[in-house]
Amino acid sequence: MMKLLLSSTSSFLLSVGLSSSKSTTLAYCCCSSTSGSSRAIIIGRRRRFASPLSSAASFIRTPNRYYNAAATTAMIRAGNNNNSEAAETMTSSSSLTYTPISSISPLITAARTSYNTHFTHPYEFRMAQLDGLERLIRDNYSLLCQTIHLDLGQGDMYTEGFELTGMLGRVSYAKSQLKSWMTTQSRPTPFPVNLNLPVHTTLTPYPRGVALIISPWNLPITLSLAPLLDAIAAGNVCVLKMSEKCVHTTTLLSDLLRSGKYLDKRIVTVVNGGAEEATELLRHRFDVVSYTGGVKVGRIVNEATAKFITPTLLELGGKNPVFVTKNADIASAALRIVWAKVTGNAGQLCICPDYCLVESSVKEEFVDALCKAMDQFYPVSSYSSVSNDDGGGRRTTTTTTTTGDVGKMISVEHAERVVSMVDSTCKVIYGGQHHNTKERFVAPTIVEATADSTVMKDEIFGPILAIVTVPDLDSAIEFVDTNFSSKGEHPLNLYLFTKSKKEQEKIMNAIPSGTCAVNDVVKQAANYHVPFGGIGTSGIGSYYGKYGFDFFSHYRGSLIVKNYSTFKWDPAVWMLFPPFNDKKILAFRTLSKIPLILDPLKRVLPVAKVLLPVALGILVFWAGMLVERSKYFG
Repeated sequence: MMKLLLSSTSSFLLSVGLSSSKSTTLAYCCCSSTSGSSRAIIIGRRRRFASPLSSAASFIRTPNRYYNAAATTAMIRAGNNNNSEAAETMTSSSSLTYTPISSISPLITAARTSYNTHFTHPYEFRMAQLDGLERLIRDNYSLLCQTIHLDLGQGDMYTEGFELTGMLGRVSYAKSQLKSWMTTQSRPTPFPVNLNLPVHTTLTPYPRGVALIISPWNLPITLSLAPLLDAIAAGNVCVLKMSEKCVHTTTLLSDLLRSGKYLDKRIVTVVNGGAEEATELLRHRFDVVSYTGGVKVGRIVNEATAKFITPTLLELGGKNPVFVTKNADIASAALRIVWAKVTGNAGQLCICPDYCLVESSVKEEFVDALCKAMDQFYPVSSYSSVSNDDGGGRRTTTTTTTTGDVGKMISVEHAERVVSMVDSTCKVIYGGQHHNTKERFVAPTIVEATADSTVMKDEIFGPILAIVTVPDLDSAIEFVDTNFSSKGEHPLNLYLFTKSKKEQEKIMNAIPSGTCAVNDVVKQAANYHVPFGGIGTSGIGSYYGKYGFDFFSHYRGSLIVKNYSTFKWDPAVWMLFPPFNDKKILAFRTLSKIPLILDPLKRVLPVAKVLLPVALGILVFWAGMLVERSKYFG
């Protein structure tokens, strides 16, 4: 039986699993924010993730303990096949081939050797890779939709809306801005640095080097390719570890990235596997690390990279609150919250609303609006199931006819965990039935909860929405502060529904969060013009667009001097070099006050930029008039 390791992450040893027996290893959940038991660090027999649709016969266990089954060659060859049934037949037997642990160190060494040739530095090379990344998505659009359907039970609309369209937008934006991002900028040179005239200061972004990117299963395309895009744009060589749970998507992306058809084979090294492979990767020094996943594993990653003092981006998760005040548009709020909670990968996104804090005066109206929205978007008939009984009260088979627009959980274990959170500590006010955990399906559910309810103890990460009733806005803010913020458990996302600007400012000032959306949910995380990142336990650092380029870059300031003087009366020589005396000190102090005297003049500089050309034009005009006058009047 598996045992949960609930002790401090400081006790984590990277050598676990490699130094111990082969049947025991460190397991981790590489998910966007999976909570509870599925987020805990697990010590137990090694698990191998394959397609939930695969039969037991398709699991081939070899002496070296890695998958050795058919990959996605057939999928790539079938590129333009739009028959989803045929695609499912092709891919349902796919399984993930793990990278041999013994080859990981040589792969990292090869990546570093490649980077040391500086082949990634030129603008033209980086643009070629971004073009390739765009072609990778466009050429394999339908295949990526099919693999998402197989791994997460989602339809094409979800994949296009939450994955592919946004990813193409990110690539296009990076391509349009790359030259300006890479441009060396001029910076002011203050006193006394500017004594050595002529002198100027520049700021240039340089690649950090070899980047390790560990991505989760819940947005397997975006959360793998988005940090990869930023790292490549910044000129890094990347080692990419995708989740082993999304077997089909990870297998397809691995083959595409390794093929050399879209990206230079030197620019990205794909390492596949589970806990042992991730542990081995973290033994090595990287120049920058990006990890998206749960808090517990995030602490382990941070501890591992701290040994090398490596800059680390942690995109974690948390319980995202939704404030619904008496001044909210209730109908509008209900529609948006329900859509984000269920359509958002059945609640398996770190940006999904987790629980609602509703003022008691509008609670009944809000709950009614939520139930109506559930019935409108996800009627029970759209995910009905048929059960067969063997006559003795035992269910032999259960076949879910369809999941509608809900989607599925990533695994049976995760489905069971989510369902188990709805217990006697909360009251079901919608749904709570029609779950089919054997087929990874959890039906949309709304529950009424309190701070002591099981659903409030950890991130739900499923299509279950908790409602907490509060008397007023101050009580709602106090609830979040007492149960979460005071412990440093700040949400990754803060949502508030109110028409009152005063209430909006009050909530945003009181509750720290990574991002915030007012009168909407989820969509703020898709805007690559602003940074995305957590605060407190929801993450460290941020990325997206220019901010991602900045994270994967080191900005080096350079002082460039063209004064080679050794003349003793040159101020740069006379004032700065010994021997020192009172005259030099007085001169130094006097010159140091000049910036303070000139600083107020900066305020009139914008006006001066306009007035000076006008004044100069008038002066030239009158000078011309005087010249013409002298011709006639001598």
